[in-house]
Amino acid sequence: MKAYGCRGDESVKSFIAEAKKAELVADCFCDAEAIGPLASFRCGDFWVEHPFRDGVALLGDAASTSDPAFGQGLSTTLRDVRVLRDCLQADEDWHAAGHAYATEHDRYSANVRTATQLLRSVFLEQGAEADERRARALPLLAEDGTRAPDHLSAGPNNRWMIR
Repeated sequence: MKAYGCRGDESVKSFIAEAKKAELVADCFCDAEAIGPLASFRCGDFWVEHPFRDGVALLGDAASTSDPAFGQGLSTTLRDVRVLRDCLQADEDWHAAGHAYATEHDRYSANVRTATQLLRSVFLEQGAEADERRARALPLLAEDGTRAPDHLSAGPNNRWMIR
């Protein structure tokens, strides 16, 4: 069952059945019942390459989204607004300014995707390979915390990843 496919009253029973399969939390769902609507959404990274065309600039989630587990949506949206504003103020040719914005957006949006993929692979992925990865990475992170990107605080301009 795909998590983003769970919607509506008819999905509640299958959602609870799937949740019970998780050994660590199965007991939490013994007496579970729906008290409101069930909905889910995809948590991956989605983006438009070069979000400017024909005088239209895409900003925020229209230009790119990242896994909300890492909290970059609003930061990226606000950065998009500021970068587009700065580009428009810097160039009387708004077509050129729009392309300059899109080029800059592509750069920092790629930073967000790289950081979230790294964090996802260490902290969220499941399975034997992910367990082995954590067994190698977590002791190194405990030894030196600067090895981990401060993605939650740094936002889309994550300095350690700027290309």
